[in-house]
Order: sequence, then C-alpha cells, then structure tokens
Amino acid sequence: MTFGGVLLLFVLLGGLAGVIAFLFRAMIETKNQRIAELTGERDYWRGLVGVEARLVDPPEHALIPGGTTALALPTTPVEDPTHKSDTRMAAYALAIQAGISVVVLILSFWLIVSPTDPVANTVAFNLITFIVGVWLGRGVDYATDRAAKRS
Repeated sequence: MTFGGVLLLFVLLGGLAGVIAFLFRAMIETKNQRIAELTGERDYWRGLVGVEARLVDPPEHALIPGGTTALALPTTPVEDPTHKSDTRMAAYALAIQAGISVVVLILSFWLIVSPTDPVANTVAFNLITFIVGVWLGRGVDYATDRAAKRS
C-alpha cells in the first residue's frame, strides 16, 4: 500500500471516528437536557397539583404536609445547575478526537515534507488548516463559556 493510500485510510477512519464520537456526544447531551426539562416540568406540575389540593380540601389531602399554607405557589421550572457537559463520556470523546487530530496532523506534515504530487500537498495543507480551525474554535467556545459563567 502506498503512502497516499495509508493517508487516505487514516483520514477516512479518523473522519468516521470523529463523526461517531460527535454523534454519540450529541445524543448524550440531548438526552441529559431532555431529562432536565422533564424533571423541571414534573416538579412544576406537582407543585400546581399541591396548590390545587390545598385550596380544595386541605385537611384530607395526602399531598399536603402539615403546617403548610394554602397560598404556597409552585416553583417555576429551573435549569438543572448540576447538568454539565464535562461528563466522563464527553472527556473520552474529546480525547479520541484530539488523538485523531494529532495523527492526521503528523501524517499531513509528513505528506507535505515528502516529495509528492502538488494535489496531495494541497489536501494535506487543507487538513492542517481544518484541524487548527476546529481546535481554535473549541478554545474560543471554552473561553466564552467560562466568561459567561463568571458573569
């Protein structure tokens, strides 16, 4: 197998692994967000039921704790502060993507240094530019997220 074939194989495998890791991470994040939304809605509606129960028949209703007033208002749904994207699976996905990026960068630089066709050098340069852009974008997102959390 030629060097170009090996490089193409690594690029395809790296891209496939990156897509799978991204989709898996997106699936986990979406699931966690939906669970947080449903939990907030559940607590909101339970609070409403409790208010209605206190107004209709306070002494005999099972949901009423002793010593509560009939004017207690339910809390509105609040986003769960414990929900973070820094889960273990997200860290694994990020590590896999970083490893793939390093391998692709090394192979791209090797392809540029070795005497090859100009088209291969252009592809290698575009891969390097893409990977640097992706990781710079991740850094900007991380810094923006931290700054937003501070304020």
